[in-house]
Amino acid sequence: MRPARERALAFVGAHGDEAAVLRAEALAGRGAVDRALAALGAPSSVPEALALLGAADDLGGLRSPLAERGVAWAEAAQAEDGSWGDLFATGMLGGYLGKTLSVRPRTLEAAGAWLGRAWAPERVKGGDWEAIAAFAHFFANVPHELSDAALQWCGRELERGYRSGAFDALGTARVLCWCDADAMPGARLGAAELRDALLALQQPDGGWPAAGGSPGARVARTLDALVALGRWDRRQARG
Repeated sequence: MRPARERALAFVGAHGDEAAVLRAEALAGRGAVDRALAALGAPSSVPEALALLGAADDLGGLRSPLAERGVAWAEAAQAEDGSWGDLFATGMLGGYLGKTLSVRPRTLEAAGAWLGRAWAPERVKGGDWEAIAAFAHFFANVPHELSDAALQWCGRELERGYRSGAFDALGTARVLCWCDADAMPGARLGAAELRDALLALQQPDGGWPAAGGSPGARVARTLDALVALGRWDRRQARG
């Protein structure tokens, strides 16, 4: 996968902003994680918290000082009902916080209660990628009485979406990366099968395609691909 990674780095270097370039270099082991996170800055909104904690998760930097500030901001911004405004934000932020050592248990309990009330198998049926990602991310990283059943449904529907063409290899691999898994319960689909399909999506210019084709969206998708390729490389190296 080294040539694919090199071409991806060149694409981000040509089309990404400073934060994207620093993140790509850190993902490739050529730059400092703290510097990449510092380029994002401390969050002041839910999207910024998602961006910071997501980058920290991808880079193995959830224990960094800036990520810890992101955790504190997210806890302070949590609504009284336990959410961060909607299903995707709540599942994703809750999942990131569940991977940290500093989050308060009551924060995760409140988020879990909100997601528990929102959960139903119908929420992940019909190709709703955001719902699958949000529920899978949270329930894979935070202990909850619904975790086993919800992850079975998420796994089945993730595979169904991929097999039907509703989700491409990159979107599918992204969910597995958030869950830190090579496969999900209920699915006969894993990293080994997705690897070739993901590499086949890479465009001649080194980037990955995105809906609408804007350079910014393609840079974001290429960073996602670098995350997946890096994790697969590390797993192969460990045997």
